[in-house]
Amino acid sequence: MMPRKSDSRGFTIVEVLIASMILLVALLVLAGMFPMGYRQVADAGRMTLAVTGARQILEDTGGLPFASLTNLNGFDTTNPATLPANEPELATARRWVYMFAGPGNGFTFTSAELAQWGTVTPFGGRATIQVTSPSATLRQASVTVTVPGLPPQVQLTTVIASMF
Repeated sequence: MMPRKSDSRGFTIVEVLIASMILLVALLVLAGMFPMGYRQVADAGRMTLAVTGARQILEDTGGLPFASLTNLNGFDTTNPATLPANEPELATARRWVYMFAGPGNGFTFTSAELAQWGTVTPFGGRATIQVTSPSATLRQASVTVTVPGLPPQVQLTTVIASMF
C-alpha cells in the first residue's frame, strides 16, 4: 500500500475563523476613527470661524476714527450693557454681535440692519475686545474669541497708529 497524501488545498475552518476575527477587529478600529475624525473636522471649522471673526473685528477696528477706539474697550458680544454709546463704533459693535451671537441675549436688530448685513449663520461664539493706549499715538486692540465646545480661545492683537 501506498501512503496517503493529505490534501492541503484550501483553508481549515479554524484558519478562516481566525482570519475573520482579525479582519473584524481591524474594521472596528477603522469604524471608531470616523466619529473622532468628524469631530476634529467640525472643531477645525468652528476654530476657523473664530479666527475669521477675530480678524474681521480687528479690520473693522482699524477703520474707525482713532479718537473713538477706546470707546470699544471692554466690549463683549454677549453683553448689551457693554455696547458703545456713540456712532460709528456703536453700529460696528452691533454688527459684531450679529456676526457672533445673532439675535437674543438682549439684542434685537432692525430690518435695515438685517438687510445691510445679509444672512449669516451665527456660531454662538463670544468676542471681547480690549483697547489700550501704550502712547498718545498708539492703540493696541486685542480680540479674544471663545467658542462653546472648543477648549482654546482665539486671541489676536494689532497695533493702530495715529498718523496725523
